[in-house]
Amino acid sequence: MAGAYLYLLSNSVSSVAARRDNEEKIVQLDAEVSALEADYLGEMSSINLDLARELGYIDAVGSASFATRKQPAGLLAANNEI
Repeated sequence: MAGAYLYLLSNSVSSVAARRDNEEKIVQLDAEVSALEADYLGEMSSINLDLARELGYIDAVGSASFATRKQPAGLLAANNEI
C-alpha cells in the first residue's frame, strides 16, 4: 500500500513539474507568435500598387473570365452539394 502511495505521489509531482514546463513553453511561443504577427502586418502594409508595378505586374485589361465545365450526367450530387 505504501508503495502505491509513493508511486502515485511521485507521479503527481512529475506531472506538476511537466505542466509548469509546458506553461513556460506556451508563454514563449505566444510571444514568438505575437512578434511574427507584428512582422506580418508590417510587411502587409508595405504592399501597394506601386510595389506591384515595380515587380512587373500590370493592370488587367478587359473582363475576367473563369474556366468552367458542365457536371457529368451520372453524378449523384446536384449543384456541387456533397
